[in-house]
Amino acid sequence: MAWELFRRDGAADLEMIGVDGDLLVDAPIATLPLACEITIDAPSTLPEFIGAAEVALEAITDQLGGRVAGTSRTATRLRTLVHLPSDEHASRFTQIPLPAKASVTVAPANDPAWTIFDRVRPVGIEQQSMFDLGVMAALHRLGDIGGMRRIEHHVIDLDDERSEACAAAIGSVGFEVVPHRDGGLGVVHDADPSDLTTDSWTIRLIAERHRGTYAGWTCEPVVHAPAASTKKRWFGRR
Repeated sequence: MAWELFRRDGAADLEMIGVDGDLLVDAPIATLPLACEITIDAPSTLPEFIGAAEVALEAITDQLGGRVAGTSRTATRLRTLVHLPSDEHASRFTQIPLPAKASVTVAPANDPAWTIFDRVRPVGIEQQSMFDLGVMAALHRLGDIGGMRRIEHHVIDLDDERSEACAAAIGSVGFEVVPHRDGGLGVVHDADPSDLTTDSWTIRLIAERHRGTYAGWTCEPVVHAPAASTKKRWFGRR
């Protein structure tokens, strides 16, 4: 899972949610129309208690050519949503190893529109945080060591009048606005990309209030050795 957050579930149970960040952009995937909800009820969902079951679940998903779309974990219940090409071998999930006093239920459903995934999809600032963490994951894979650097955001889908008003609004809260090389507005400032969601969410809100689209942000990786390429770009798209 590319991100996790805590929230209250129902009466009082604390729930931890994980969502595959790539699927926020890629879903629905036409070749994976079968949604399969796997629920494990156990005395504990700590990794040391049901870790073997989780590993087996992920392995079966890979073997069947599927994707783990998301998870929901409370103290005693783990729900996992996977998408598969078909229901031909979905029953294999009933055979995963379980600890004592644990049980598993498997509920496949034809869902080519990925409506079940949409119900757990993060929204608002949670969604933006998801995209930002996805960019950070890409930076880490390149050996980024963190720290302050120049950040550039991109706002598109603005006509001339709305572009001018949007630029003024963004500039009024302390950002520098410049023409973007791919069209639209570039919004630049210095920041640590590990702590960027407040800024990206602010720019996104202003863009959407002017009927524009926040197309994400980019920065150069900071590594110990010179990067192989002079510029890398990642966008956290809506």
